[in-house]
Amino acid sequence: MASKKVTMKVFGMTCDDCVRHVTKGLTDGGAHDVNVSLESGIVSAIVEDTDISPEELTKLPVFGKNSQYKAQIRKLE
Repeated sequence: MASKKVTMKVFGMTCDDCVRHVTKGLTDGGAHDVNVSLESGIVSAIVEDTDISPEELTKLPVFGKNSQYKAQIRKLE
């Protein structure tokens, strides 16, 4: 099982509730060690490639069609 650190830019966050919502959405989707910065809109998370691919994170329901949040992957490590 290989871990990957994913750094994303998340658009649409305006408050602490947004941070909690995005954190929960990523955690429920299989990410762990999620760190969300409201000020910069940067989110980092660790994923196990056997659970979910980094690209699939941006397609989780928290970033879905009817969500105010949109995510773009900026960096994979």
